[in-house]
Amino acid sequence: MIRAIIGVFVCLLFTGLLAVVCPAQEEEVAIGNTFGVGARSMGMGGASLGLADDFTALYWNPAGLAQIQKFEMFTSLSHNTATTDSYFTDDETIGTSRSQLRPNSLGIVYPLYTRQGGAAVAFGYNRVQNFDFQTKIQGIGSDSGDVFSGLYVNETNRNSGGIGIWSFGASVYLSKNILIGGSVDYWNGDSLKELDTTATDTGNIRENLARFSYDDEIDRVYSGISGRVGILANIVEEVSLGVTFVAPTELTVDEFWRQYEIRYNDDNNEGESNAADGSFAFDIEKPFEIGAGLAVKLLNKQLVFAGDIQLTDWQQTRYDPKPAEDIPDDFFEEFYATTIQIRVGAEYRIPEIDTYLRVGYFRDTIPFTDTDIENERDFLTFGVGKIFEDSIKFDLAYMWGNWQQSRNKLTTKRNTHRVFVSGAYRF
Repeated sequence: MIRAIIGVFVCLLFTGLLAVVCPAQEEEVAIGNTFGVGARSMGMGGASLGLADDFTALYWNPAGLAQIQKFEMFTSLSHNTATTDSYFTDDETIGTSRSQLRPNSLGIVYPLYTRQGGAAVAFGYNRVQNFDFQTKIQGIGSDSGDVFSGLYVNETNRNSGGIGIWSFGASVYLSKNILIGGSVDYWNGDSLKELDTTATDTGNIRENLARFSYDDEIDRVYSGISGRVGILANIVEEVSLGVTFVAPTELTVDEFWRQYEIRYNDDNNEGESNAADGSFAFDIEKPFEIGAGLAVKLLNKQLVFAGDIQLTDWQQTRYDPKPAEDIPDDFFEEFYATTIQIRVGAEYRIPEIDTYLRVGYFRDTIPFTDTDIENERDFLTFGVGKIFEDSIKFDLAYMWGNWQQSRNKLTTKRNTHRVFVSGAYRF
């Protein structure tokens, strides 16, 4: 309650900064932001629902785990560089960049032998969301009669953290050509948002105000239980179809916040200052997701084409309870949309050197309806893989993507470079 009252006061005070200090509706960072797991999968644009033949099947389509006929130990790292260019009102574009190396996947697959087909169990971790980025703006506040009018604004919005999934899954052949599998998923992660704003009266247009600063820090911890079910059907030897259902997820959010404002009457004298902090908890009820993927293997399985689509109706998301009083009951219905994620890729195996070349395309549709989208989150992907002595597999993938969006006179364009490195040992 206290934070909501303070938040409303700050919004009224800082209207001139529009979407930067206090947007009309704050984007929920835990919605969307798919990062991707596994270098083999991401080299093919994430098109894995119809393949699912390594540990990352635990995330993409757990039905595929039973295809793994040897004990597998799997690990993967990712490096993400996010560069953001911001254009605020009529001022110049300001660029900023943030890089971070993170674990991406870690786990094991244990095959079980049966009379017909086979089965497997798996356990491990996949980091599926990434929040490492920052935005910076500089410029003169708009002439709207508010507290920022005519002042030189310098603001940095830093975000860090991410969400991963600890999963236990199993898969079994129902028949010679049909596999079914599922997993129980424990979502866990954190996010840290640090907003530092300074406004300076460079034109000497204000009395008794040289500058003021505003700092806002929001630290969140996420946890929740969910699950997924997958089916993988080998229609013919060269064609396989995968279908997945991800159950609704209730993320519990424990939030700790701090706000601090200070005003300077002149360059040397400190004036009024206000500080507040607190904590509270709420839930984000995320909707179910459904996906389907097709894989076609040609030239004696040396050439593979794969494609996935995944549907999520973010309008069905809910807060329980609402994290602030000024958030409407139909928040997600009004400001979020249904998205279709598209993933396509190809892989070619060079048999003479047992090496794989990969290429792909990944579209992660932006779900916000109150934003002018110049272009969606589109990624091009490239990858290479190598098998050593039929037991050690090494994969490398590179993703490049960009998107641009505008809201309330603030335009941001983000370029991301992601590198995935995976290793697997089967015996």
